[in-house]
Amino acid sequence: MLKKKMYNTKTEMVYEKLKVDIVAGLLKQGEKIVAREVAVELGVSDIPVREALKKLESEGLVENIPHVGSRVSQINLQKAEEIFAIRLELESFAVRLAAENAKPEELKELQKLVDEMEDILQGEKELESVEIKNLSLLNTEFHNMLYQLSGNETLCEMIYSLKERSQYSQSVFMYLPERQKLSNKEHQLIVDALRIGDAMNAEKTLREQKAHAFEGFLNKIRLECKED
Repeated sequence: MLKKKMYNTKTEMVYEKLKVDIVAGLLKQGEKIVAREVAVELGVSDIPVREALKKLESEGLVENIPHVGSRVSQINLQKAEEIFAIRLELESFAVRLAAENAKPEELKELQKLVDEMEDILQGEKELESVEIKNLSLLNTEFHNMLYQLSGNETLCEMIYSLKERSQYSQSVFMYLPERQKLSNKEHQLIVDALRIGDAMNAEKTLREQKAHAFEGFLNKIRLECKED
């Protein structure tokens, strides 16, 4: 369940909110970020916004262009393709291990996340930005928990490191709205397979889900690059 986060500083609050918007795809690659506008929207001075932008720049999510200002970083397609290829193998392996190690109480927690995502996806209307943001956060929490069930800390560290270097992939629900409901159906299939220890189908479903999401996301980015 998503909990309201408490922030220690205004800089941390601005940083987290901008990062979530970038990662969820609400701020698109190349989009300009005007510090004064962000400050007014969040009710802070310009200083914490500038500090937050510097931190995001250090993580590669934001770039500062001379005489232009801050904008969301452009995605390096070659690097993204390389990272996705490695993630596909590591995350599939983690799910195979999860089928062997997951405990019933852990699967109940995983099921709760699937149910929360399903609640957001109810109905036929297009999701609003706050719903896309929450869906993205729950999806990330689901996959992080899923990989933890592998019981292999080194493997999880490798996956999380690569995810940090490709956080923009979490914007798949913004770029590919058709994946929203389908993705959660796949989550349910994975949980169902884990319950009966079916490593083959759990891995197969995860691998297909990731392959379709990664390729669909990359195709959208390639198209945007051509249009630019």
